[in-house]
Amino acid sequence: MPETCSNGEKNRRILIIDDNESIHQDFRNILRSAEDVSDDLAESKAALLECETAPTQQKDTFIIDSAHQGKEGLQMVCRAIEENHPYAMAFVDMRMPPGWDGLDTIAHIWEKYPELQVVICTAYSDHSWDEIVERLGCTDQLLILKKPFDNVEVRQLVYALTEKWQLAQKAKLKTQELMAMVRSRTQDLEVAHQELLGINKRLANAKRTAEEANRSKSMFLANMSHEIRTPMTAIIGYTELIREEDSQNQMPIERIGALDTILRNGRHLMTIINDILEISKIEEGKLKVEPVKCTVSSILADLRAMMHIRAGEKGLYLTSDFTGLIPETICTDPNRLRQILINLIGNAIKFTAKGGVHLNVKYLNDDENSQIQFDIIDSGIGLSEEQIERLFQPFTQADTTTTRDYGGTGLGLVICRRLAHLLGGDVVIAKSEPDKGSTFRVTVATGFHDDVKLITPNVEADTVNKELQQRKPSGPRPPIHCRTLLAEDYMENQRLISLILNKAGVDVTAVDNGQIACEKATEAQARGEPFDVILMDMQMPIMDGYEATRRLRDEGCTTPIIAMTAHAMPGDQKKCLQAGCDNYLTKPICREELLDFVQQIAQKSPDKSRSGVD
Repeated sequence: MPETCSNGEKNRRILIIDDNESIHQDFRNILRSAEDVSDDLAESKAALLECETAPTQQKDTFIIDSAHQGKEGLQMVCRAIEENHPYAMAFVDMRMPPGWDGLDTIAHIWEKYPELQVVICTAYSDHSWDEIVERLGCTDQLLILKKPFDNVEVRQLVYALTEKWQLAQKAKLKTQELMAMVRSRTQDLEVAHQELLGINKRLANAKRTAEEANRSKSMFLANMSHEIRTPMTAIIGYTELIREEDSQNQMPIERIGALDTILRNGRHLMTIINDILEISKIEEGKLKVEPVKCTVSSILADLRAMMHIRAGEKGLYLTSDFTGLIPETICTDPNRLRQILINLIGNAIKFTAKGGVHLNVKYLNDDENSQIQFDIIDSGIGLSEEQIERLFQPFTQADTTTTRDYGGTGLGLVICRRLAHLLGGDVVIAKSEPDKGSTFRVTVATGFHDDVKLITPNVEADTVNKELQQRKPSGPRPPIHCRTLLAEDYMENQRLISLILNKAGVDVTAVDNGQIACEKATEAQARGEPFDVILMDMQMPIMDGYEATRRLRDEGCTTPIIAMTAHAMPGDQKKCLQAGCDNYLTKPICREELLDFVQQIAQKSPDKSRSGVD
């Protein structure tokens, strides 16, 4: 529908619809006289002020068309619309026999062109205002002009309504422009929305793929750990038993050396597995530290006890000293600190062919962050700048020849640095030079800031030696008198663990799966002879250890249950404890740790008579 005149000027087109020809002439005279009066006033003003006549301004010339019946008026309105030059307003007579009256005419015209400003011209009260509103609706586009006309009133209506039409058209154009902008913006937003939906979908797919890959990785690591740890229990356990018997029976040194080789390589394989599981814990954010109050001397005593033999096997020295005063106690996780130092000292020994390794300990006193510093100084192969840059990257060693000549996964240093960060410190390379050795520096927070007692290095060194002496074996373990139910489906491990326990004095009943374990435990409970301890493998056919433990607890069994599992992934221990186990052992089972657990439980047994103790 057209909105303005085709030439862009103000629309002054007016339609007169009246069956009386004289009315048409009256409107022309009224509107024409308005223009003449305007000119006369301008000339009079110029003469009075004795000045030149002002230039004639462009007149608002009205274009007046006439229609004598309603249908004719409708046709003219339609034609004007088609010509893109619509009428701004119309004067419509109320009575126009024999055709439509004014209300019919207006109703039909507004169906085609609802924006037309209309004035009803009438000399009679044909319809009340309420009737007109009910017929045409309540609108600001309809006025009533009573006959006979007042010239001024007509001129006011014409100027006001044509201007109103013009402003309405401008507003409509502006609204259309804004609507077009809104549609364009909406389309842009819809496109952006669809793009974001696509991105979100791709991100969701990528996240799902990553989660699936992570689950697959975790499942692989868990299966790998289980499949390797299970047979390693038998390999390391039987080798330790044979090695102990050979030492007592003075077997040939070659045999003892062969057994030591088996043990060394078995433990090295377990170290590799543990490194892989440890880095997995770090990546998942599940690696935790447990700070406790401890002494530097006890940690160094453990280090010397464990590492001097390894150094001696290569003909290397392993020494230590202190610089300045050392705190008597610190608050850290001694197991994790010991793990860091063992790894770094072990690396230093591995990469050193002659000379040795020296450990220097120093207290860094800082009011905000006091730390203990450990420098591991070796005389080994050293590192170049390029090798140092990639040394702390996972699964990376100095170069390919390092892996070929010395072995390893390239995870040890990464784990050490992450652990040191958790302990409030770091692991860095303080100094290194090819063929001249390296200095690795470990720092950990002391955990204390005030009232720390410092001791002299000499006293600390003596304490280390004393603690080392105190850690020597105190003699054979006393017999353990208790009854134990062992649930283990792997026959080699079942025989090995039974043998270890029998040698220690334990009465063992062995079963192959969780279902039989439940039956045996229930039967013993019914006889009034419950087992003192249950050793429960968690992966078994028919009924696994988790279900067996839950069932026993549901049936009221209070016997201590120790979980034995080859699963060592984050959360496995929690899973065992939630099932109802009292403690947790990972395979390969450490013989001394196993016997310690069983002995502690046997000593707490409330009824020693049933376990064979007088």
